[in-house]
Amino acid sequence: MDAQAPNLLKNGGFEGAAPTAPDLPESWRPDRAEAGYALTTAQVHGGANAVAITFDKQTSSAGYAGIIQGIAAEGLEGRPIILSAWLHRGNPKSKAGLWLAFVDAAGKRLGYLNDYDAPWRDAAWNERRLRAVVPAGTKRIAIGISVFEESGTLVIDDVSLEQARE
Repeated sequence: MDAQAPNLLKNGGFEGAAPTAPDLPESWRPDRAEAGYALTTAQVHGGANAVAITFDKQTSSAGYAGIIQGIAAEGLEGRPIILSAWLHRGNPKSKAGLWLAFVDAAGKRLGYLNDYDAPWRDAAWNERRLRAVVPAGTKRIAIGISVFEESGTLVIDDVSLEQARE
C-alpha cells in the first residue's frame, strides 16, 4: 500500500501562489467560495505555507467548505492511487477529510469515495490517506479536502496523490 513515483498534484505543499488567486496556491481552488481561505505561515506541517479554511456552518449554504484540484487520468485507469494529506482541525468536533471523484469524458461521475468517517488521533496534525483504484473510463480525477458539520478552521498541508504499488 506504499506509494511510489512523483506527486501527481501541482503544489501539494502550497508553496507557490497563483497570480489569479493570491489567497490560494497554484492549481487549487475553493470548493465553496463563501468560506474563508488563506495561505498561512503560522501553522504548517512542512515547508513554509499551508492553507487554512475557516468554515461557519451558520452562514454556509452548502454545509461544507474545501479545496479542490482536478487532474487528467491518462495512464491511471485500473491502477491504484493513494491520496494523502496532513490535516489539523481547529475544532475537534468538526468533520473533515479527503475525497476523490472519478469522471468520464461526458462528465458522468463513475465513482466517489472519502475518508470522513476515519478516526482522528486528536486535535493535532493527522495524516489522512485514501486509497482507490481508478475506474475504467475515467478521464478526470477531482481531488478534494473538506470540512463540515461544526464551525472552525481546517489547516491543510503536504497533499500528495501518487500511483501506488499493486
